[in-house]
Amino acid sequence: MGAYDHLAASYDRLWGRYARRTAREVLDALPPLGTGTLLDVGCGTGTLLSLARVRFPGARLIGAEPSAGMRGVAARTLAGQGVTLLASPAETLALPDASVDALTCLNVLHYLADPALALREWGRVLRPGGTLALQDYVPNGLPGFTRLVALNDRELVRVSTVPEMGRLLEAAGFGGVTARPFRIDLFWRGGLARGVRAGAKPDAPR
Repeated sequence: MGAYDHLAASYDRLWGRYARRTAREVLDALPPLGTGTLLDVGCGTGTLLSLARVRFPGARLIGAEPSAGMRGVAARTLAGQGVTLLASPAETLALPDASVDALTCLNVLHYLADPALALREWGRVLRPGGTLALQDYVPNGLPGFTRLVALNDRELVRVSTVPEMGRLLEAAGFGGVTARPFRIDLFWRGGLARGVRAGAKPDAPR
């Protein structure tokens, strides 16, 4: 996603409202974290992590972002908030097995050439009973929507529907999967799929 290195400086001005709307929707889908660990995959400029610090003041927060430009903006945005930033792509996370209690991924799915590979990696780092919340924009029903989006984003791979998002989680072995649409603004529609990593729940967040 090299294009995001160039977009980083203007991203919050252009997409800040969109990012905050989607981040709040995802945070509302997470259980209380206490002192547990939250990983945001493709954390961009740090919008979700900044909001999560307020929502979960005792949690350990980690962001994974392969774009150096976006990661630099996130570092400035999150300065002093005790957030760890990793230069990791969605498919290869520099974290141990079963090391996070909740994992979020916003507005990244449409860039993934192999979503199943990414989901296997996310399942690897989640603890048994940990929550995954996957969000992305979905077709809004207008003819030519995907074609229009592709004209403005050359790195787009595929726009998934809400049911397809849910099936991705189920195929990756997540349990209790739910998937629902939500409205972002007049043009954009969002999808949110939530699931739980198989296995016994930990006694308490670490």
